[in-house]
Amino acid sequence: MLKFEGCTFSAAGANKNAKVYGLTIQGTEDIVVKNCVFDGMGYSAILNNGSGALTVEHSKFHCDNIKNPIEGSQTVDNGNVTVDNCEFSGIPGNNFINFYQVAEGSIHTIKNCKFAGGTANNIVRLSNKKSAAATFNISDCSYKYVTGKADEWTGFILCQDYTNKNGVKQDFSKYQVNITNLTRPEEGSLVYVYEDGAGIIVSNYPAVTLNGSPVLFASGESMVEEEEN
Repeated sequence: MLKFEGCTFSAAGANKNAKVYGLTIQGTEDIVVKNCVFDGMGYSAILNNGSGALTVEHSKFHCDNIKNPIEGSQTVDNGNVTVDNCEFSGIPGNNFINFYQVAEGSIHTIKNCKFAGGTANNIVRLSNKKSAAATFNISDCSYKYVTGKADEWTGFILCQDYTNKNGVKQDFSKYQVNITNLTRPEEGSLVYVYEDGAGIIVSNYPAVTLNGSPVLFASGESMVEEEEN
């Protein structure tokens, strides 16, 4: 296991689209990032191109000049990812936490996180390049939208199929998503599905539970009443 503790990582790009990263992870070793600070300007604070387990805990992300603060791999099957007790301030250019290609049977956990700056986009993006079965457990998190910026393209979780336009469908039904104790605004979707070349669709949803109850989808909207937080 390799551990980074008490470090500051600063992406040194010219803008948010520059392919520059605060911390790039590669290889098979398990990685722990604890009590670290991420800032600077570039595409991602963390680029996870590793196949081992990644744990990010008790860390702070300053996101105003970062496109995707935590970016998964599009070429490597990511192992288990845990993001615990982290604070994301500022407004990123895109989504806060992004998964593209995950290992079969992997379990990903986001808990006790605060997305304090708000967003005009999405908190979590899920893609499933290899149509792998995986579980996402999200608990005790809070977020908000930038006032007046939430529309049909904003949600807590975006499931984006970015390969179907080339004839390769990403199967989100292989994903189990369990959400508990989420503090969220009334506007915006809980979960929605976007297919490149088609836009928002009302099919191919993951299996989702909210506070232990199954979520049923119709016309792209959650049909389950949320408990008061």
